[in-house]
Amino acid sequence: MRRLGMALMLAVLGLARTGLAQEVTLDLLVGKDPDRFLSRMTDLIAGFGGPQGLTAAGIEEHIVLERAAARASEVRRFLAMDLDADGTVDRAELAVSQRAASASARGRLERLFIAADADGDGQVSPAEIAAKGRDAGLRALGEDEAEALRGLTALDRDGNRALTPDEVAAALVLADPAT
Repeated sequence: MRRLGMALMLAVLGLARTGLAQEVTLDLLVGKDPDRFLSRMTDLIAGFGGPQGLTAAGIEEHIVLERAAARASEVRRFLAMDLDADGTVDRAELAVSQRAASASARGRLERLFIAADADGDGQVSPAEIAAKGRDAGLRALGEDEAEALRGLTALDRDGNRALTPDEVAAALVLADPAT
């Protein structure tokens, strides 16, 4: 399986000149299950590609939408605690939210609050909420994975600058030392 990751990495990114960094990047996408990777790529192509396949623009749309969804989810947690709608969450609002939450959720809310209160002033400001949102977006789809996704356009075999499921499948077959 490791050979598959290395071979596909070389096929995706073209050259082995950066060696281990490229191998690790592709392993992030393929993991231990090439079939799952192919399924994910087929979904990505269908969701963000057109009739001709997935273009670089479609990949960028996927990246920004994944990050935006994670940012929204993180910010929504704070908005739910902002009881007076002033854009800031203070300890009193946190306490009310904790009382309404389950026992396990109380601890999560506390950790969320402490992590977001970067300046330690006992309240989470709009800027701190936005920063937590940005962090969540990058955790959802990190820069290594984004770069690997961008590199997938190298699998375009017909030169039309659009990636199809057949081209991804062909690359997996070529990269598999068992075939």
